[in-house]
Amino acid sequence: MEAVLAKYENQINVFSEFLEDLPDTDEPVWVLGECYNVKTEKTELLSDVHSRLWFTYRKKFSPIGGTGPSSDTGWGCMLRCGQMILAQALVCSQLGRAWRLG
Repeated sequence: MEAVLAKYENQINVFSEFLEDLPDTDEPVWVLGECYNVKTEKTELLSDVHSRLWFTYRKKFSPIGGTGPSSDTGWGCMLRCGQMILAQALVCSQLGRAWRLG
């Protein structure tokens, strides 16, 4: 389990590093209904994005049914999108939109 969490944390760190390079713009940035000014609210924006649940592709798992696919590339996209929407709805309804990850 620790290896899985470490891999997830690494993916989040890579994604966060990508976000650090946000363009310096006067245009508002919207994240799930919240508006941010990159110049004055970059820390809040990064915290918000970092707190969203992010489900990624899976691969190299035991074939479904013994002979089925061992990756969710293609068919899994729709499932992941649905899972992320449901997860975000649960976070908002149970914890509130202002909830942030640790």
